[in-house]
Amino acid sequence: MSTRVVGLILQPTYRVEAGRAVPLYWGRDVEGRSFLVRLPSAPRPCFWVRREEARHRVLDSSGVLDVRDEEARRAIDGGALARVDVELPRDVPPLRERLHEDGVETFEADVRYALRHLIDRGVRGAVEIHGEVESAAKDGRWRADRVFVDPELLPVPSTRPLDFDLRIVSLDIETDWRSGEILSIGLVGTDVDEVIVRRGRQEDEGARAHTPLAGAVLVADERELLRTFADRLREIDPDVVTGWSVIDFDFATILRRAERLGVRLRVGRAPGAMALARGRSRRQASRIRIPGRVVLDGPTLLRSSFIRTERYGLDHVARQVLGEGKTLHGPGRADTIVHWFEHRRQEFVDYNRTDCRLVLEILEALGLVQLSIARSRMTGLPIDRVSSSIGAFEYLYLGELGRRGYAAPSVLRGRAGGTVGGGAVLTPRPGLHRDVVVLDFRSLYPSIMRTFQIDPLAHALGAAAAEEDTIRAPNGARFLRGEGVLPRLLAELFPLRAAAKQAGDEITSTAIKILMNSFFGVLGAPSCRFFDLEISNAITSFGRELLHWTRDRVEELGHPVLYGDTDSLFIGLGESRSGSAASDSEAVSRRARRLVARLNRELSSHVTDTWGVDSHLELEWEKHYLRLFLPPLRHSAEGAAKKYVGLRRVAASEADAEAGAEATTRVEFVGLEAVRRDWTDLARRAQRELYRLLFDDRPVEEFLASEARAVRCGERDDQLVYRKALRKDLGDYTANAPHVVAARRLSERGEEAGEVVEYVMTRGGPEPLASANAAGRVGAGFEIGFEIDYEHYVQRQLRPIAEPVLDLLDLRFERVIGDDRQLDLF
Repeated sequence: MSTRVVGLILQPTYRVEAGRAVPLYWGRDVEGRSFLVRLPSAPRPCFWVRREEARHRVLDSSGVLDVRDEEARRAIDGGALARVDVELPRDVPPLRERLHEDGVETFEADVRYALRHLIDRGVRGAVEIHGEVESAAKDGRWRADRVFVDPELLPVPSTRPLDFDLRIVSLDIETDWRSGEILSIGLVGTDVDEVIVRRGRQEDEGARAHTPLAGAVLVADERELLRTFADRLREIDPDVVTGWSVIDFDFATILRRAERLGVRLRVGRAPGAMALARGRSRRQASRIRIPGRVVLDGPTLLRSSFIRTERYGLDHVARQVLGEGKTLHGPGRADTIVHWFEHRRQEFVDYNRTDCRLVLEILEALGLVQLSIARSRMTGLPIDRVSSSIGAFEYLYLGELGRRGYAAPSVLRGRAGGTVGGGAVLTPRPGLHRDVVVLDFRSLYPSIMRTFQIDPLAHALGAAAAEEDTIRAPNGARFLRGEGVLPRLLAELFPLRAAAKQAGDEITSTAIKILMNSFFGVLGAPSCRFFDLEISNAITSFGRELLHWTRDRVEELGHPVLYGDTDSLFIGLGESRSGSAASDSEAVSRRARRLVARLNRELSSHVTDTWGVDSHLELEWEKHYLRLFLPPLRHSAEGAAKKYVGLRRVAASEADAEAGAEATTRVEFVGLEAVRRDWTDLARRAQRELYRLLFDDRPVEEFLASEARAVRCGERDDQLVYRKALRKDLGDYTANAPHVVAARRLSERGEEAGEVVEYVMTRGGPEPLASANAAGRVGAGFEIGFEIDYEHYVQRQLRPIAEPVLDLLDLRFERVIGDDRQLDLF
């Protein structure tokens, strides 16, 4: 009997059976059942070459089954192609590289075999399955509620509301730092809340009087611990395993200890071992493959969802998101864990479970798993790979390109990049300004691509087209009218995002925003098959021209443009050239609305008249600053770009306004020390207070003097920690930057610096904090053990944040903090 289900594909892969590659798609359906789709009748792996090079350059190559003329596909420049069929997916890479070495161009010879079938069918994450169920019961080979063989796979629109109730388990291990042995493995999530822990002396068989450990599964030794973990994971059968640094630490440690102890771990839904692929650099995420399951790492999810935080440690993030942190933190945590394991067993078990629980609650509070599912349904990539901007772009683009009868070139490894011109940056007018509004082009680069047909296919076809059939960008690039793939994709995405925002669906809206904003960066990346500097520079050249046109028009209307950057203009509306001042914020709001409406009308006409296209560009009124300070460059009268601080008027929400709430204000910083992680808490807090005083027209002298005194008296020791990320391995640094020196000192003591180095400046130079001091606390309750260089903090932290304001007020830093009295003695 044929069955019809809708499900989410979690892991696309393949398996070689009887000498033939069989695509496998693991997932979970909307009814909550796991499934496996097997396609033993799927076409062989294939790619394309130019027809004239096909037979005499390819046919005799190892692994090639057939080469035949392809009528359904052509190169994007219109050239004829031949299709090359090979026996197995593993035959493609060596053949592709050999052909490239011989000067033979290949097309789509690097598309993953399991994804190829989904791309060609237009399946994006969610799929409708029509077919016979081979087995409804789990057996020793396939662990799935339903197994389909050669069913029909149909795409499901991303707009169709679907709810996938994935089985999720959070994993966390505790180790003895002295030996590296695993003491326990915590598992918390769907149908599980336990810690598998090795027996202690209290639980030895000879002991009679001991209190049973709540929430614990006791095992004899580390070997049994690992075997029990594998058994329990198979029994729980999660779709997703998560944790904090779960791949690089937890799974890496589990695999290392299992190998050392000779324990074979089978934790997947099909035969096959776990496979760990380490990131090639600090900035590249590691991956682990478990047959039929997905592993999502907490910090990686945060970063790929563009959620910024000062530090990515579990304790810090949990406190920021949940208001609750780890049970243990601070100096000596590693020793305390071992002590608790040996002597305070229940607290040890509870600590392990708490770490697991915190991860789950963070993901739930931020909606990170649901966001990954939404991004998968937009891009087609599985949920553990949606952070790949290039992969997402190519999945979407190749599918539409294939439906139009084209094949894209394979990626050329090691090709050189180049320079993409940036957005326009208008020189700021430094100083303190009143009633400044910010007008912003909504999704500028995606709107430019949609309006001016900027697209790889349109660019390739435009090279040989008549001038009147193309759109010429300011940089000279030409694009064939009406042939773009990207404009069509964007025409789908823009209204989808608008509808999601209207419906209050922040997850879908965010997924679409991330996707659309990635398109420009992808086209400028050498590792993308569609990389072309002329295309990227066409986008930015349009951006510069449009910003300059808008600036000129605003100034023609009598309003000063104080600053501009890429897609935004800062316009003074408090006072026009005629000298009339706005009486209040509502007057400024009315002016801003009228100005935006007029500019949008005139911009649309300008675009149509100049390029003969319908404009999809839109200006919007983004912000109103009651006061805006544009700082000068240090030791210069010229304004500093990409740095400002303003007192922003924030209107009450519709609901709050109905309840009688009024607009509020908040101080916003961009590019200044208050929002930069590599400045101390001292500088950031002082800068915020300093500008609050400035915008309130209150004196700043006493505040700065008291801060300098407090630093020198040791009253601000808890605010003196520098935090700076290591972007590469320590051995790759040639310059002795302070955070590198601190990291090397830490390494000399046998401790690992981690991703973010925390240190204080002492009279002997940068001194690292103990790696165990995860909270980064210095001062009360923490013995530093070295002499802090307080004068460094006064001159290098307080002075730089104070001088722009003091220059505005015609004051000197030395006189304000009282240092000039000492100078007067000499």
